[in-house]
Amino acid sequence: MTQKDTLIRFLLPEARARGAIIRGKHIIAEANAIHGLQGEPALLFGQTLLASIMLLSISKGGVRQVLQLDASDENTPIKRMQAESKSGAVRGYVQWREGAHTTLEGEGIAALMGKNILLSTVRDLGVGQPYVSTVQHDSAWLADHMLEYLRQSVQVQADMLLVGDLAMMIEAMPGCDDEHWFKAVEAMAKINNAALANDEPEEILNVFANLGCKVVGQDVYHYTCSCSKETMKQALAGIAAEDLDELADEAGDVTLSCQYCNNHVKVNIGTDENTCD
Repeated sequence: MTQKDTLIRFLLPEARARGAIIRGKHIIAEANAIHGLQGEPALLFGQTLLASIMLLSISKGGVRQVLQLDASDENTPIKRMQAESKSGAVRGYVQWREGAHTTLEGEGIAALMGKNILLSTVRDLGVGQPYVSTVQHDSAWLADHMLEYLRQSVQVQADMLLVGDLAMMIEAMPGCDDEHWFKAVEAMAKINNAALANDEPEEILNVFANLGCKVVGQDVYHYTCSCSKETMKQALAGIAAEDLDELADEAGDVTLSCQYCNNHVKVNIGTDENTCD
């Protein structure tokens, strides 16, 4: 049975703010097992998945949230990292540059994707065209890139922590002035490193007790992919027949791989039948 992680949404009435917190232990473990990641790449990929969930948690009526990070430097180990979250589910992938798996100078995300990373988001409300936004920022830490996006594109006052397998975010609500916001940020800054590394989210929220912290909802998430034989098969629809012939093996089979879950599907271009490996 797939193990799941719980996101907690909360209000801070005395600071006129709201927030969300999740410890994504199982999400990160499953994602990195599928993609074969370890060390710093595994940590960064896991935090990207959790950051996508954070954005979805504050989206007003959103049904799908995509977070994409693109390196602007052509010599980085990682070219692109993407995460997509929907209600209860998150998935993603890492696109490596061929032959470039050594890290760069620097810390955090800068060691894998360089400076001036492009951060793009797609917020799908389920009706009409999705909202697409892109910002560029230079920082060694993913949380800084997220806050720059929220400042520029969403124009909200927010603070975020991405530490290990923990993601936490607070956001100012209407009526939150500088004094209110200082209370929220001050309380968040009091969370010690040991708590961030080990404590359950419910315990961590005790730091906001003097702000009237109130849990208002919980959402369960797990790493999963919605791909199917049919959706993967549709990827061949726009490919010319002569190109399909070049891709096919001697039996006429084209093997497709899902970048999110590494599932493999064979499609026979002659009989139009497919089987899962």
